[in-house]
Amino acid sequence: MATKAKGKGNKGTTKPAAKPAAAAPAAAQEVTFGVKDLANLIKEETGKEVTTRELRTLLRKMARDNRIDREIIPGNRARYDWAGPEDPEVQAALAAFKSGELDEDKKQKLAELKKRKDEQKAAKKAAEVEEDDEEEEEDLEEEEDEDEDED
Repeated sequence: MATKAKGKGNKGTTKPAAKPAAAAPAAAQEVTFGVKDLANLIKEETGKEVTTRELRTLLRKMARDNRIDREIIPGNRARYDWAGPEDPEVQAALAAFKSGELDEDKKQKLAELKKRKDEQKAAKKAAEVEEDDEEEEEDLEEEEDEDEDED
């Protein structure tokens, strides 16, 4: 619904009507047993500190392997929520952490990163060597041209 703007110089112009107030945001979803609780459980059982970020990485990996029920798509910001520490998915995540999957995944990703960086350095160095060779060829051609001009 558009209303006419009032005042001098605004004849015939319209501006949009005020939008109704936005609905109140949905109430925060209550989490029965979430990632933070899982991190605390891991700390109690193993004595190792684990961040919720690292734990979510492990959980996403497990979801891709279909070991837990979670849809992995970009933008899925739904919270992890389980019935409690006895939930089969919680037990699976705990077993995966205890078996060292998180550390193994970190080491694998670090090795891949180092390999990629080494390849980039090698490519850069090869490009620099090739550039130097081209400059030397140009210098030689210029010297030959100067020698021919002197003759």
